[in-house]
Amino acid sequence: MKQVLDGIASFLAAVATVVICGLPSYFTYRAIEVGAAPMWAWGAIAALAGVGLLMAVAFLGKAVNGIAPSRERRRR
Repeated sequence: MKQVLDGIASFLAAVATVVICGLPSYFTYRAIEVGAAPMWAWGAIAALAGVGLLMAVAFLGKAVNGIAPSRERRRR
């Protein structure tokens, strides 16, 4: 039961990561599109989206294995 709950927590952490990193990336993209942000903001979008993607994949891997987001191994 603990592994199921830890997996759910890791999945929710992945969703939160996508929202936390995705929304600012999207709105920065929209700002560039309308000319409100400079072109160098593409670098910020790439960095934030890249970090968010890496973290989301890591959390999803933990979710599949039933590991809590803040742990390295399963609970006993």
